[in-house]
Amino acid sequence: MTERELLDMFIQERINMLIDIFHKNQPNKSKKEDEQILQAEIFIETLPDKEKKLLENYIDSLISHLALEEAFLYQHGFMDGMKLLKYIDRL
Repeated sequence: MTERELLDMFIQERINMLIDIFHKNQPNKSKKEDEQILQAEIFIETLPDKEKKLLENYIDSLISHLALEEAFLYQHGFMDGMKLLKYIDRL
């Protein structure tokens, strides 16, 4: 495992831990939100196969993009923190 792969694994694990904490501290979804999610799932399931697959691929791509974006932001926030600590040390 390369240093980069180790760093990526560390970052992804940390993001997952923070997301778990975030969800535990959030109030439960309202019945309205649950109903909207159920309606969307039913709608997707009733689509013709071609449209259903297209929508599922779109959702998968969007989720993947957001996950990569989160990792990028976390990594650069970490690096910014390290730069700040080095700057403070020089003062």
